[in-house]
Amino acid sequence: MALFLTSAWVVLVDQITKTIVTRQISPWDEVECLGGLLRITHVYNPGAAFGILQNKQILSILAAIIAAVLILFFYPRIPKHQWSMRLGMALSLGGALGNLVDRVKVGSVIDFIDIGFLPVFNVADSAIVVGVALLLWGFMRDPSGRRSN
Repeated sequence: MALFLTSAWVVLVDQITKTIVTRQISPWDEVECLGGLLRITHVYNPGAAFGILQNKQILSILAAIIAAVLILFFYPRIPKHQWSMRLGMALSLGGALGNLVDRVKVGSVIDFIDIGFLPVFNVADSAIVVGVALLLWGFMRDPSGRRSN
């Protein structure tokens, strides 16, 4: 249940923020925030993270579906005490689905968070990065999946 609630929350927040940006800011326009530390820059990304797989929508869609299926398969096998791994999977699933909605609906991913030294990203991307970090942290803490004493 936590998997679906967390993932649904990520998709909801991701899609709401993208809707606000697309309605308020023209493509390629930007709005400065926090004294210039952050910009909201409305862009469309036809690829995946860091510009890979440019204009390979079918491949990107298939990758998101495969990731979702793998998460749904492995999530029940993660012990309940491994909260970081379970949360990481839920965040990653929500992020993958949030970007998948864009790919199917718009044909590319809507990005808008611009902090200058990174490529422009979105809430779904953030959920994926945090999710993978939590998965790795959980795995490093207990690679066997057993409860440590």
